[in-house]
This record gives sequence, structure tokens and C-alpha cells, in this order.
Amino acid sequence: MKKIKMIALTGILLSSTILGANTTVAQASSNKALSVDKSEIANNVIQVINELLNSSSTASNVNSQTKFSDLEDGQTMNVAPIFGQKTDTQFDNVLQGELNVVDGNEQLVSMVTSDKDSNGFPKTVKYTLDGVTKTITVNYNFARPIVSFTNNSQVMNFKDGTEKAAVEKAATDTANVKAISSNGANAKGETNSTSISAEISSDGKSVTFTPKDNYISGITAERTVNTYTEPNWTKINNSVDGTVNDPNDLNDTVLTNNNGNMYLLNTTNIKKADDGKTAIFNYKATAIDAAGNTVTDAISGEPITYTSGEQTINIDSSTVHPVITFKDKNSENVVYTAFPKDKTTFTTEDIEGLLPEKSGYALSGNYGDFTATAENNKQTYDVTKSVDTTVNYIDITTGNNVGSEKLQGNEGTPAVLTNVPENYKLVNQSDILQNLSSLTPSKDVYVKPKADSNSLNYTVTFRDKTTGKVVGTESQGTGNFGSYVGVTAPDGYALASVIDHGFILLKNDQKVTKYVVVADTPYNISYVDQDTGEEVSAQAGKGANESKIVLKAPTGYAFVNADDINYTIDKDTPTATIYVQKSDQTVDNIVSGYPHNGNIKIYDGNGKLNDDVVLSEGSSWIIDKTITINGAEYYRVATNQYVKASDVYKYTPLQTVAVTNGTNVTPVYNSKGQLIIDRALDVNTPWYTDRSATIRGKKMYRVATDEWIKASDSTLR
Repeated sequence: MKKIKMIALTGILLSSTILGANTTVAQASSNKALSVDKSEIANNVIQVINELLNSSSTASNVNSQTKFSDLEDGQTMNVAPIFGQKTDTQFDNVLQGELNVVDGNEQLVSMVTSDKDSNGFPKTVKYTLDGVTKTITVNYNFARPIVSFTNNSQVMNFKDGTEKAAVEKAATDTANVKAISSNGANAKGETNSTSISAEISSDGKSVTFTPKDNYISGITAERTVNTYTEPNWTKINNSVDGTVNDPNDLNDTVLTNNNGNMYLLNTTNIKKADDGKTAIFNYKATAIDAAGNTVTDAISGEPITYTSGEQTINIDSSTVHPVITFKDKNSENVVYTAFPKDKTTFTTEDIEGLLPEKSGYALSGNYGDFTATAENNKQTYDVTKSVDTTVNYIDITTGNNVGSEKLQGNEGTPAVLTNVPENYKLVNQSDILQNLSSLTPSKDVYVKPKADSNSLNYTVTFRDKTTGKVVGTESQGTGNFGSYVGVTAPDGYALASVIDHGFILLKNDQKVTKYVVVADTPYNISYVDQDTGEEVSAQAGKGANESKIVLKAPTGYAFVNADDINYTIDKDTPTATIYVQKSDQTVDNIVSGYPHNGNIKIYDGNGKLNDDVVLSEGSSWIIDKTITINGAEYYRVATNQYVKASDVYKYTPLQTVAVTNGTNVTPVYNSKGQLIIDRALDVNTPWYTDRSATIRGKKMYRVATDEWIKASDSTLR
């Protein structure tokens, strides 16, 4: 029979946009499906709300006030630098608001600046009020430059025997080291520039880099210098007791030198004796790191390798010589090899005992017993390495350590920072995700103080989107700098779009205009049992024409058509009939296939695969029954048609805004609850969400086709 591929229409994901996905489905084969409606893609792709982009503010809007009466003559006041001003008047006006010295009526006190430094920043300010003059010294809190290593150049490796001068030249080279400064152009408008210097330690094991810009010296960072010495070739023969079943058993084995260098060994030029009892060969040793990755020489760019002289080993095929290989589960590289003696049968506990105590590795997964034979004397096991990384939070304005956090997990896996110091935020938001590595047991992450969060005033004016006229009364209030403020439409109106649901508060006395539409279109919905034709419930109300509302099926019933869940108010069609049917699926009765997971397979009531039909990837379906077949859970989507619960997820439709919480960026997960390591959402930013679901036991909101945030990391508006 010809296979029929179902096509489901889905929402569209744009770069930096959010989606409201259409849950349209198609009829399955000739059987009666629970949802059979076909319609065009809804025009509901919503632009991401992020008014922080292309916005600016000055410290005068948020700095705390200092009363002139409390000001001491001769004191020093710390302020944020004022970059890029072109005229004295411009600079002085901003500085006056930055210092924010006020009189008894909270009005700014006039001031005079003097004593400019080479960058045009005044170092002295005089205030005069009621015949009293006070002079203060201005200290500008420049951000200290930091060091950035590119191309994994914070660790450099060299082969032993390389000339000292060549090593020092390569180790101190700044081609892959940059000084990064967030300080801008000076008060004269002259562009800031950076430089970096390097100094190697007396033992040659590290290099200290010092960044600078035109204002201040930065925070130093170190590069580690490793030297890989030639392996002790006799060590491997001692490990195997000088005898193997076959010389090839020595391939892909790991040798660790006394100084900690690790090498992956392979045999070359094998020559067996005529009697087959001995073999002469060479070792080729390739340097590897703790995760089994090949180590390259920093000068040549080639893998660091050594070749032994001729080695001799005994061959004994009559006695079993087990070879146990351990591979890192994440990198899939060999990280350790054991040659156990006096035993051929191994339990899981025996295998665990072969791992060195200080290696940090442990078996990954459950393994049965292994018995080595002459024909099969080798076995490979996956292991994971437990990593503890201490993150030190460094204030870029002072260079001081302001806190720390310990991350724990497996080698090569991502971890999320959760303990950024209070009143600080990350300089680089990408630092929220850290890749755990035993090579970096500690790491510096740079933070900067948050802006003062005194209450700021705002006024919201509402305009009719159609007429442009102001409607309703102004909404006034206060909030903290950078916070998201949600708004409510005046009586008789609805907000015109998701963008009009709120705004980012960026300055004092902020004026905001939001657009609304008249919400006077009546609608009447009749819920009809499709089996009896009788009305079981009704719903009526008023709303904005062409706006959408999320419907809820009457108690004890479920929708027949997934599209009916999102109802569009239409002035030309004020009444609608929505078909429902009795169902024990009182909640979460709509499922969706996982994005990028291929078409969804269909099974009959006995769990037999239906080769005639599939559901389209990512499509959504109403379910009315849950059954268990051979221990696996299935959902019914049509007459005698079921999908595996493991192939879909349940969700609840939404049409609202989720605002990210916390003090730093919000992690993003896919529909299977896996952390997306190259994506995060900024703090206090609003995102349109069209679904909620419980994923891996956590309630989440969907903000893009396959991107979700935890409900605990956000607030619905």
C-alpha cells in the first residue's frame, strides 16, 4: 500500500523572533481522525520584545542624590566615566547629573569644573549654594581591561628539547591574546585603545599577561606552559608483565609518565620470531590531555609524538592476558588502559577497581560480568570524569574577588552559573554557561556593578491604533531601572499587539505610548457534543476584532479539532460552533511531536506499526485515550491509531508574555529538557509564549520553535 505522508502546518521561527505556532493537523488515511481540519498558517509570528536594544541611558537618571548640606568640603566622589562628549557644556551637564548634588528642594546645585586631566576629564568640581562653596575631587570608576584568550591559547604545549628561546617567544606571543576594555572614547572624543604585555615566569611554566587601555592598567591573566617529555618506554612492559596474547593488544593503550604526561601508544614495525614466542617492534606515542584529546605543539601545530627504539615482548597464546580499555563517554577517546593479572573474569566492582584512584573517572552505565578468553581478551568501558570547578567572580572596576561558586559535573559537559554576587552582573553574558574541564579547576569570570536601582517615574499614554487618538486615562507609576513594566488596556479596549503589553523602564519620567484597539466585538461560542449533536456548554463575551483567545473545553470533554483551542474573534461571524467529545483527558489533552525528530509513527491498539500513515514532524494532535502496551504508554489520536508517549510531549496552549527573572541571563532548553549551550535570554526581557509544558518534571514556557525557559526563571504577564 502506498504510504501517505501527513503534512501539518506549523509556526515559523525567525532570528531574534518568537512564534505563536499554529496547531493545524491533517486527516490520517481514510480513518476518522480526531482532528481533520486543514487551514493556512496563522499570521502569528511576533517580533521579540527587547526594547533594551538601541536604547541608551545616563547615570543621571538613576544615581542616588547627595544633599549639598551633607557634602563635605574636600571630599572625593566616585562616578562612572562619561565617554565621548564633544563639548565642555555637554560633558558638564552629564557630570552634574552623575554627581547629583541637590539643594533642599531636590534641585541640582550649579557647579564649575576645572583641572582637567590629559583625557579631558575634570578632576575638580566646585559647588556654590547660598554663598557657601565646597570643592570636591572627582574619581572616575574606569572599568579595568581584561584578557581574552582565543583559539584555546590559554594553555600552550611544547615538545621537550625545543630551544628555550623559541619556547619563550611562542609562549609570550600575543597573537591569540587580546586586551578587552569597555571604556569608551575620552572627553575629547578620542578613541580608546588597548595594549597587552607578557612576562614569562622564572621556571618557564607560566606567562603573565597585563592588559592596559588609555586610562588604566587591567586585570592580569596567566597562560600555562606544558612541556611533554619522552615516555618511559619500559613502563608499559612492566604494566603488562612483559607478556601479551598478541603485540596488537598494545595498540590504543595509554601510558602516563612519572611527570604526569599522558600518551596514546600504538605499535609499529612488528616482527615476530619464527617460534612465535617473542616480537620486536616500535612504539609510537602521541601526547593526549586528561580527556584523551590529542595535544599539539604550539610552534609546529603538529601532534606531539615520540617513537621508541626497538622493544621486545613475549607472546603467549596459551594463557589469557586481559586488556581493559576505558573511554571517556563524552570525547569517546581512550583515557586509561589496564592489564590485570591473575584474573580472567571480572565483575563491575572488579572493573571499577582497575581505575586509578586519582583519575577522577567512574564507570558510566551498568555492565555485566566479563570473562576474557584467548579469542576475546579485550573489553572497552565508557567512563565519565567528575569535575569540580571553582569560579571566581572578579569586579572589573576594582580587580577584586567579590565572590565564588563551585560547579560540579562531568568532564566536557556544560554547567550554569547560579550564584552571581548580588548587585553585580556578568560582563560577558555568554559566561553564564561554563564548559567543565579538569584542565581548568578554577576560572575567573568578570562581573561589574549594577546601576543604582532607585525608583523611576513613568507615564503611559494609550492611543487607538485605528484613529490615532488618545483614549482612556494615563497610567502612571514607579519602578526600578531596567525592569519590565506590564500595562493594562483601558476599559473597552484591548492591547493592539504583544509588543504593547509592556516596556523596559530605562530613565526617570519615561514617557511611553501604547496602542490599543476597540474591544466591542461580541462572540458567542456553542460547545456541541459531536456524538449526540447536543449543546453541552456555551461561552459569550466581547473582545477586539481579529484577536485570539485560548478556549477551554467543558469539564469532562475534549476538543475534537486542535485548531479550535485558539479562537479568533470575527465581527462578521459572531457565533461559532465548537465540537467536543467526552473524554477522560480532562487536562493536557493536546500533544506535539518533537521538532527535528522526524515524522511521528502510528501504531494500532495492539502496538503494531502502521506502515500506511505517519504524522508530520512537530505536528499537534488532540488525544482522547491513554493505553499501555507491553509496558509502554500510547496516546490515541484517531480510530485505532496511537502514538508512543515517548515520541510526543503534552502541552497547554497559551497566548501571553513571559518575562525573564533573576539577575543574569536565563538558560534556554529544547523540548526534551536539554540545555542549549549557545543560547540564553537577557534578564528582564519579555518573550511571547504560546505553550506551557512539564518537561523532565519542570514547568516550562515555549518562546521559539524548540526553545523553552523554566517557569521558575520567568513571570507571566
